[in-house]
Amino acid sequence: TGWFLRQHFHPDMAMYSRGGKGGANYGDIPPNQTLYVNNLNEKIKIPELKGCLLELFSSYGEVIDVVAAGALKRKGQAFVVFSDISCATNALRALNGFVFLDKPMKISYCRTKSDVVAHEDGTWKPRAKLELQKAEASRKNVPTLIAPKTADVAPKMASHPAAGAEDDAGAGDGQPSNVLFVENLPGEVNELMLTMLFRQYPGFQEARLIKGRNVAFIEYADELQAGIAKHGLQGFMVTPEMALKIAFAKQ
Repeated sequence: TGWFLRQHFHPDMAMYSRGGKGGANYGDIPPNQTLYVNNLNEKIKIPELKGCLLELFSSYGEVIDVVAAGALKRKGQAFVVFSDISCATNALRALNGFVFLDKPMKISYCRTKSDVVAHEDGTWKPRAKLELQKAEASRKNVPTLIAPKTADVAPKMASHPAAGAEDDAGAGDGQPSNVLFVENLPGEVNELMLTMLFRQYPGFQEARLIKGRNVAFIEYADELQAGIAKHGLQGFMVTPEMALKIAFAKQ
């Protein structure tokens, strides 16, 4: 999983993913080990979001904690804690404005010391209830995008007729289709990773992984767009040892 993200979704390798202009205004908050990241995609489940953030930010140094919560008031935001300030600064400069999971991240230094850092330097104290209430009130002026509950789960593509057959039954005989049948997937690949890979091509609709089978169906808006993606990713090295095998799915 780590190799996949670092090799294929590092910002230096995906210039098209950076939003906005260069340079950043970090305000009057002094540099520290903890970064506040907001404007994140709220449709992504918290465990997957934390995992992807960890892999992305680890490119800039040792990450000792990633904090994200599913509560409505805290959706779309996270805290990334580095082992030292220089790593946090490098990550902030490189990733502020980087389009991550379809949305440009907004990154700044955290205003308060994270619990994990406080525990390490011996300054941690239990937070009183009043302090927690004040902290919650101070966050209200931080703009967040709250998705409606109906949008929390991305719609899934309907099961393809070939999904219940043998693995090689999903591949068509070369007849163009708007659905691709992808084989030779490593066990650690999930639908989020497939989405990040195949959405680079126009017309992407949905990725559906058949768990335990190491195959997936990728849907595009039309046959032409599916063909372009098939040509572009045929033989793509998902890991150093495994290359994708892509065919048009049976109609």
